[in-house]
Amino acid sequence: MIYLDYNATTPIIPAAQKAMFEAFACLGNPSSVHHHGRETRKLLESAREKVATYFGLPARNVTFTSGATEANNLILKGFKGIVLNSAVEHDSVLNVRSDAITVPVNEDGIINLEALEKLLKANDESLVCVLAVNNETGVVQPIAEILQICQKYNSHLHVDAAQAVGKITLNWQDLPSFTISAHKFGGPQGIGAIIINKPLTLSSLIKGGGQERGLRAGTENIIGAVGMGAAFGFDFSTLKPLQEKLENGILNSCPQAIIFGKSSERVTNTTNVFMPNVSSEVQLMHFDLNKISISSGAACSSGKVKTSHVLRAMGIPEETAKCAVRISTGWNTTESDVNQCIAVWTDLFNSQHFKKGIF
Repeated sequence: MIYLDYNATTPIIPAAQKAMFEAFACLGNPSSVHHHGRETRKLLESAREKVATYFGLPARNVTFTSGATEANNLILKGFKGIVLNSAVEHDSVLNVRSDAITVPVNEDGIINLEALEKLLKANDESLVCVLAVNNETGVVQPIAEILQICQKYNSHLHVDAAQAVGKITLNWQDLPSFTISAHKFGGPQGIGAIIINKPLTLSSLIKGGGQERGLRAGTENIIGAVGMGAAFGFDFSTLKPLQEKLENGILNSCPQAIIFGKSSERVTNTTNVFMPNVSSEVQLMHFDLNKISISSGAACSSGKVKTSHVLRAMGIPEETAKCAVRISTGWNTTESDVNQCIAVWTDLFNSQHFKKGIF
């Protein structure tokens, strides 16, 4: 099997696996005051320090959660004022605040900065939520410019950085708050964090013993935290040659194919591509039968193939969006994997168009 769905989840990198395996030997609740508890607390705080060090921040700014979805909910539900979010956000932002104001994006998937400023001029001291790297198209948002506009209107910028770690360079220290999820960059599922650099009044979603400085009650996921702390380090920019090979191979076999967001800055591991007259469902089944895992966009808990709200927000017609798939690579992807992907894509395109008499 060939795995090309890294944006949904990445295989755990060996260093994280090793650290987690060793952590399983540790016994104790980190809230206990005895020896075993203190030793487990050391593991937890060491993991927190590793996360903080990667971003160049103090460890006290890091609050562990179950992932970016919980972390986004924590800040969105805890903020009592007006919320603005872009039209291409992840569902963990779009589905939380029904009163949120939507900021449009252009045809390349980039947030409309003029519209954002106009909205903030009428709604200062708001919370603005922006996905740094789009999970479906790989398009990178101009975070520095967005931050300047937010500061101008005394608004708090919250960045969903789930797809950004290892893929782009950000001034992490300048971001008021951001969220990460370990399984997007080589760590385990079920662990993430919210990093808060600018004072913000929030209330806990989960009430209980007051762990994580009162922001997230419940015994901490020690194994997950250790795995996340050890997962940093892979440089996704090394995947650029594979992305170029993949996209050139597809476009050479079908000049009518469309790479969405191609004219924007994108991360090097993500390709969202339209195959003319062949639905996403057919493409996914064909790839799966040929032992290649790809997706039609964001991973959906229902297991259904949905038309992408991201592509629709970019002005892509629904019939076109229904024929798009996402191919995402990572630390374990090889040139052979990409060659096989191109061959399978081309074979499906040729066979479907022959059947439909398009040739």
